[in-house]
Amino acid sequence: MLRMLEVENLALIDNLVFYPGEGLNVITGETGAGKSMLLGAVSLLLGERANPEAIRAGEESAMMQAVFSVPEGFFPAADTDNAEELVICREIRKNGPNICRINNRVQPLAGMSALGKRLVDLHGQNRQQSLLDPATQCRLLDSFGGEEHAKLLAKLAEGFGRLGELQRVLDDLGGDEAALARHADFLRFQLDEIAAARLCGEEEAELEKRFNRLTHAHQLADRTAKIYAELYEGAYDGAIVDRLGTVEKELAAAAALDEDLSELLDRIVSVSEQLTDAARELRTYHDEINLDEAELQSVVQRLEHYKTIKKKYGPTVDDVHALAEKLQRELDELAGRNDALANAEQEAAGIRAQMDKTAAELSRLRKEAAAVLAAEINDVLQNLALQGAVFAVTVEEASRNSKHGCDSVEFVFTANAGEPPRPLAKTASGGEVSRVMLAIKSVLAMQDSVPTLIFDEIDAGIGGITVRRVAEKLVSLSRHRQVICVTHQPLIAAAANQHFAIYKENRDGRTVTRLVKLNDKDREKELARMLGGEEGVALEHAQQMLKNNK
Repeated sequence: MLRMLEVENLALIDNLVFYPGEGLNVITGETGAGKSMLLGAVSLLLGERANPEAIRAGEESAMMQAVFSVPEGFFPAADTDNAEELVICREIRKNGPNICRINNRVQPLAGMSALGKRLVDLHGQNRQQSLLDPATQCRLLDSFGGEEHAKLLAKLAEGFGRLGELQRVLDDLGGDEAALARHADFLRFQLDEIAAARLCGEEEAELEKRFNRLTHAHQLADRTAKIYAELYEGAYDGAIVDRLGTVEKELAAAAALDEDLSELLDRIVSVSEQLTDAARELRTYHDEINLDEAELQSVVQRLEHYKTIKKKYGPTVDDVHALAEKLQRELDELAGRNDALANAEQEAAGIRAQMDKTAAELSRLRKEAAAVLAAEINDVLQNLALQGAVFAVTVEEASRNSKHGCDSVEFVFTANAGEPPRPLAKTASGGEVSRVMLAIKSVLAMQDSVPTLIFDEIDAGIGGITVRRVAEKLVSLSRHRQVICVTHQPLIAAAANQHFAIYKENRDGRTVTRLVKLNDKDREKELARMLGGEEGVALEHAQQMLKNNK
């Protein structure tokens, strides 16, 4: 619902703020007071092309801003910070680009226009509205058709979605047979090369260890020999093990005299035994050192093979094995490609056949619903001074099936008996279009989800009892939607929940447009003015009209 509309520097409007309420809101005023410019501001917010000449003289830019209250999740695709409030703003500049914002974030005009169509329907001469869009007309017909239409549309949407998945499968499976065969051969070559290499992480670690030992074999032999000699064969001062034995004997003699030295003796004995064992292990290590150049060459060649395979398929042995598994899966998929391709094509054909049946059934139901909908709308039109008018809903076969079915749906209308109906978007005057829209909205009040309806010139060319019927329809419609109506008819104005008057005044030597919400007394005066006088019979009549609508 529209909660606030603010307009700055547009034609005669310097600054105007409009706070419509729930139900029926009417705007009245003298011709030329600025009603059309106020609706023009709404059109600009709905994406209409802007003319910089509309900017107020002396100003560089004009601004329109609207605040809407919307239920949570109403616009799941919109990036909004507050689910209950939506702010749309558009700035028009004489020099420089126009700027559109949705909840203070800059958006393209197309995005604002798409969002605006879900918020407001503006009906009047030279105004575009969502009901003129054939896609919307098809959606409304299906909503009017009820649960049966919804079930069939759900089946079509499901089938269409599955067809999309299958088409992606077919695209992946399809291609040049020769190229696919070459790719399979290349996969086998890679797998054979990896398998022949017989890479193993444990072997690689052992090879690197052997390479390091073989490369430094001479240094290791010399150093271990020297260390062994120092431990066990000391030539000058005696071996370390022998000298430690002497220390052990002396400490044993001392421990016999003082048992507190027993713990130290045990430690010396343990060290002596460990050094003896270490010396023996060093001797064994020294004796096993391999100085074979042939073995070193063999290790180097094997490590080079590891390096080559990892460079192609690595960088590690685990990565090579993981790639081999992936290549094998791809090769298996290619091997089963023909079966998968045939299965996908068979499933797609079955889904298309089922969709054709579903679409045919939906088309039949649409034609039935179209006749009922047209009859109900024509009944309403007869009460709105359009006795010669004919409204119809055409349902024709489209070029191809889709998730919306196989039909092209369009609302057509003629205001004159004997003339063929034409698409609603191309029909006659603004007043006629507005009344047709009122009739459609009255019948489809529960199906149409646009929360705010604005009617301009809906009372053009009508009078008497027809005006009362239009007022009744507007009141009825306002029970389900917020309705804003610009009118010259006091009967319509008297039926409103909120009444606003628009007027011009001179301020600092310049003409400006003002808008004010009327209280009960001011409403009486405004209705009296619309009736042709400001007091006397006109005022009494105005008071009675308001009383009758309470």
